[in-house]
Amino acid sequence: MKRWTLALCAAALVTGNAHAATYVVQAKGQNFSTALANKIAAAGGQVKARYPQLGVAIVEADDSFAVRALQLNEIESAARDKALQFDPPMVVSAESLGENAASPPNTGDNDTRFDLQWGHTAIRATDAWARDYRGAGAVVAVLDSGVDCAHPDLVPNMLANLNTSFVAGEGACATRPFPVFNHGTHVAGTIAAADNGVGIIGVAPSAKFFAVKVLSEFTGSGSFAGILQGIVYATDNGADVINMSLGVSGGLPIAADTKDLIKAVQKAVLYARQNNTIVIASTGNEAVDFDHAVDADGNRLMSFPGGVEGVTGIAATAPIGWALNFNTNLDIPTSYTNYGKRTVDYAAPGGDSAYPGNENCTVAGLLRPCWVFDLVFSDSTGGFSWAGGTSMASPHAAGIAALVIGANGGELQVSRVENALRRGAADLGTPGVDEFFGHGRVNADDSLR
Repeated sequence: MKRWTLALCAAALVTGNAHAATYVVQAKGQNFSTALANKIAAAGGQVKARYPQLGVAIVEADDSFAVRALQLNEIESAARDKALQFDPPMVVSAESLGENAASPPNTGDNDTRFDLQWGHTAIRATDAWARDYRGAGAVVAVLDSGVDCAHPDLVPNMLANLNTSFVAGEGACATRPFPVFNHGTHVAGTIAAADNGVGIIGVAPSAKFFAVKVLSEFTGSGSFAGILQGIVYATDNGADVINMSLGVSGGLPIAADTKDLIKAVQKAVLYARQNNTIVIASTGNEAVDFDHAVDADGNRLMSFPGGVEGVTGIAATAPIGWALNFNTNLDIPTSYTNYGKRTVDYAAPGGDSAYPGNENCTVAGLLRPCWVFDLVFSDSTGGFSWAGGTSMASPHAAGIAALVIGANGGELQVSRVENALRRGAADLGTPGVDEFFGHGRVNADDSLR
């Protein structure tokens, strides 16, 4: 059986600790004043974080707190936070940071593993670079499982002083050693790995980035509150682009116990947009049709956070047998990608293991089963790895957004970034908006024309 990374886009809802609950509390107005925070404290809640700009606070309290909080006239909702338990990834293979493979003749680039990155060909990143669009001036926040803060591909572009964590007991820097796969490192490398003669090159190799840990690197768990706080932190610390390669397995039910949490996260997304920060997210890996999906109780299912209003949702494409024919179609919807016009805004390279054979191929000096090369190659803790998922597609799109913003001086309204992505996208599948491709497969070069 082929083993490949499921890209942390598969998750299940689990409840939190029954005796020490966290609540996402929303005020009726677009403010959460000090006076209201004092009333929350009097009702038995400990305010852990307060966001007056959203009218939201994160509160710790006992199981009966919501009943007391809702007795306050100023409070609209007090929703108990829910954890998202993400599946651990399966790594195809890990490559150490040791000697680089010999550079093949088709690029001659001194980042010798760049020749494994077929995704850059699909989105025409190198054509944009040839016109000197490389993302300088843009800043990307990677909301994920932290990053390898010592990776030589990432150090040159990392704003290490801005790295932070919203996962209790864990710092932003990944601590699990090689050869353990680190999801956030893989994502960050695709976006902004430096063009420095080491390993790979990011889509926006001159952009800066910082890591906002919202998922545990050990358990894969996170929460709505952590995601909300991560979005606000990234926005307030100058991110032009937020990438969230994460999502709930099979979709999130829009139900009584989730609708207020969804609304709170949507407030954070709106706040980001108002501050010229575009939010880009993966749509998930279970081949779910979000135009029609419902759960057993009849609740509509949504991609979360990819389907939140204001978020740019990204589906995944891949070749089948690229190592055997470098000119093969790179834009086939993957076997796992979630889809639907409600959810998918664009498609981007995510990788797949659909190639049926198990024979070996050699690319960039590496001998592997041919199907492995159809996955996405990027950085990981202490080295590199192949992975597949919409988690790998989203950072390709985020990198293009960084290129567009950098080309416009490092500051651009979200609507103008979206217009550039839409204008440049290759219209594939059904003409117009397509359930697998949305507005099309993202294209760096044409978005910068």
